Amino acid sequence: MANVVAPACPTCGERGIPILYGLPTAIAREAAAAGKVRLFGCVVPAEPDQWICAELHTWRSDDDDVLLAVIDAALGRK
Repeated sequence: MANVVAPACPTCGERGIPILYGLPTAIAREAAAAGKVRLFGCVVPAEPDQWICAELHTWRSDDDDVLLAVIDAALGRK
């Protein structure tokens, strides 16, 4: 998926930033420092949010392919 665009926040319209759960790798920590992903720790809730915006609204999306493509791009995988 080339040129995948993160979804806009349904509350405020700001660009979404993917949320990563779990123990972060060095690459994930670098991406978080650059604002490309947000790290949410190792405890994953039953219904985890997938996105956060600059205004700290969180939400889930229906399109896992977009989420994974944005994460891959943020981590330099594609």
